[in-house]
Amino acid sequence: MLLLVTIIVPELIVLYETSTVMTTRVSFGRLKALLYAALFFGLGVHANAAESLAQVYARLADETKQAYDASPFSQFSRDYFSRISRDPSAKPQRDEVEITSRWKIEVPIDASPITTNMAHDLAEALTKRMEVKVAITTARKGSSARGSSKTIKLIENGGGVADVPESYTIEITQRGVLIEGRDACGVRDGIVRLTDMIGLRQAPFLKTGKLIVKSRVPIRMGSVPSEGSLRDAVFLGYNAVFVPGGSLFALSDSDVFPQLKDRRDPALRAKFIDGVKEAAKYGLRTYCWIDTRQKFPKDHPIFEAYPDVRGTLTWKADGEYILCTEHPLVKQFLTNSVQRLLRDAPGLHGLVIIIGGEGFYHCYMHSFGAAKGHTACPRCEKLGAEQTVANLCNLLGGAVRSVNPSGEVVAWPYSAEYVWAADRDQAGLIRLLKPGTAILTEVEKDEYVDKPEGFKKHLWDYSIDLIGPGERAKRQIADGRAAGIPIYIKSESELAFEAPRLPFIPCHDRWLARANAIARSGASGAWMFPAFKPMYGSSVAEVEKFGMWEPAPDSEEILQKLAARIAGNAGGPKLREAWKHVSEAIPFSPELPSYYTGPYYLGPGQPMCADPSAPLPPVFMGRYLFHGEVTDAEGLKLCPTYYKSPTGNVAVFGKMYRKMEDRLRLAVECVDGAQTSVPARQKTVFASETSPIRWFYHTARTEANFYESCQLRDRILQLVKKPKRSVEENAEARKLLARWREVLEDEKQNTEQALPVMAGDMRLDFYFGGDHSFSHGVDVLNAKLKIIERELSRFLPGLAKQLDEG
Repeated sequence: MLLLVTIIVPELIVLYETSTVMTTRVSFGRLKALLYAALFFGLGVHANAAESLAQVYARLADETKQAYDASPFSQFSRDYFSRISRDPSAKPQRDEVEITSRWKIEVPIDASPITTNMAHDLAEALTKRMEVKVAITTARKGSSARGSSKTIKLIENGGGVADVPESYTIEITQRGVLIEGRDACGVRDGIVRLTDMIGLRQAPFLKTGKLIVKSRVPIRMGSVPSEGSLRDAVFLGYNAVFVPGGSLFALSDSDVFPQLKDRRDPALRAKFIDGVKEAAKYGLRTYCWIDTRQKFPKDHPIFEAYPDVRGTLTWKADGEYILCTEHPLVKQFLTNSVQRLLRDAPGLHGLVIIIGGEGFYHCYMHSFGAAKGHTACPRCEKLGAEQTVANLCNLLGGAVRSVNPSGEVVAWPYSAEYVWAADRDQAGLIRLLKPGTAILTEVEKDEYVDKPEGFKKHLWDYSIDLIGPGERAKRQIADGRAAGIPIYIKSESELAFEAPRLPFIPCHDRWLARANAIARSGASGAWMFPAFKPMYGSSVAEVEKFGMWEPAPDSEEILQKLAARIAGNAGGPKLREAWKHVSEAIPFSPELPSYYTGPYYLGPGQPMCADPSAPLPPVFMGRYLFHGEVTDAEGLKLCPTYYKSPTGNVAVFGKMYRKMEDRLRLAVECVDGAQTSVPARQKTVFASETSPIRWFYHTARTEANFYESCQLRDRILQLVKKPKRSVEENAEARKLLARWREVLEDEKQNTEQALPVMAGDMRLDFYFGGDHSFSHGVDVLNAKLKIIERELSRFLPGLAKQLDEG
């Protein structure tokens, strides 16, 4: 089903995905592209008949923003420092030095904007979160290299490791602190480390000693948190971000094809240029997603003027055409467009294109009437798929490098193996690439994980079940190293479809283990951004940075300190234990079911459908862009309840969800145990970080109940409908009916317990899940309770009566 979805609606997938990751500041305006898609494809968005399309998306985006702004949890994506607080009871140890208001931050006389900005950020963190107001001064000519007493001295050269950009040295003595970068970016990352030390200590106390630090992963790509700023991305540990991008036709100002002028978007181009300039203030590398998704009808003026530039017909007989990337004029247009972009934004480090089954079109992408690996374009058919795609990448990479000698084009062959690639690893393509190009690949896509019940779980590209990198990614890294081509690993920070409605999955052990694994893999970079949802800047997004540096801190020590920063010193160990239990639950996740549908998405909002003939209220009807043809609750009334394993038909999914439930219950018990001891200053961040643990538990509990209920339902109804039943069958039916009542009673309790969790966290609300086709979460749960009460008070007694009469 996943493959089918990818082939049928890639335009929708990339429309939303790129709208998520292309922006420097992720605001709720990013919902517009998705809402356009949802409305265009008739996906049941809540709209009034009198509203225009523009009014609908404006209203829904505004509703979402208002709800998020009103949430107490929004402060943590808006301001990284809000998660840090001072423990008033903390006292410095004998090997620690205390930063007080008598201290100062000293910047070089010729400090770069990067160092100046970071110095002000450090001063703000100390003032607002540690209640220590420090002055910022400029070093005098001839001043001591180590600075005066009670000084945090910043130096932009000489520190770190020779020939390792962005490395740094931190030396802490009773006299002062020295942050000495190999360059200004080294100072930036040194200040991030210093801030982490203070935040994790919950006090402005620093242990004396010296650290020489270098990155294990040269490029650490991330997203700016929702409604946050570049500063927040920096302190989350990233050194690269996306800037506004989109259609190359919209961004281009090339005059090669005058017929394309009407597709230009000067406002988008201006945002792109501004985004690059803003990121330079923090020394952040910038990448821009570009695409050529918008195609051309057969009679478009460009084909009337230049008939030969017409490439393949795509998708269907009455579809549209693309521009052939092998035509000299198209090559000129692409080269000229890219060069002019970089000349106007010389700080841009790279462009990103999807070259597999969507995004940046070439003649082997969904060529109508052609088999996989072939095209209806005779010009490109002569070259073959790998050569044609490599030529495109090399052309764009050469255009980038003609302006920025260190720039690159990053090509993501997403689903290429299903559309045009001759091999799963795209090894043939990698061998044909030239300097100025790179490959982005998924950490776990299309891998299989062995499960305890004797079957394999197939992973798509949004899972934390496999730490990774997977075997495919490992081979691609090796192929890239042999060809001299950088390979970047994509890991969806805060996103995994083991429980997709969560704002993040709080399995910190697994996320930190993945960061360490990527760092050890030999990949050229880690691209850690969430697609399909806002970036909340949670501790899950934050924890990955601790695996990206050498020397790498001890994982257990980091997780203990991070938990204490969230829950306090008394509650921290219990929160740390909760994370362990969540991490232990993930391997029992039996499936990645259809996205955004059923109990996996609705969790406790999923009706049990005990009576398959009973109509469901409209409140349960939701349609998402991936499954516009599926009505969630109705389809699940007949959901398959058995899995075909090598040993026969075994109801394994329900068993595994019960095991997930057991471990997540332990996690919630730990959270409950910690809650009473959380200091007032940390209660909001604690609630923000533990709400997903609670919802994850309720979701797994619903999953387990739903699977068991379906099996009980099917067997009981089968027995009830038999005209004659044996004594043994009657006894079996009564036993199953008693168990069914227990399951439904448990699910009623589960839903009641989940209600305040849903009400207290708008991030969980189905209505704000993206397409607005579901009702609000509280309404869904209340409606479910009415149904389950009716099933318990009427439907089950009715079955018991039939058994008595039979």
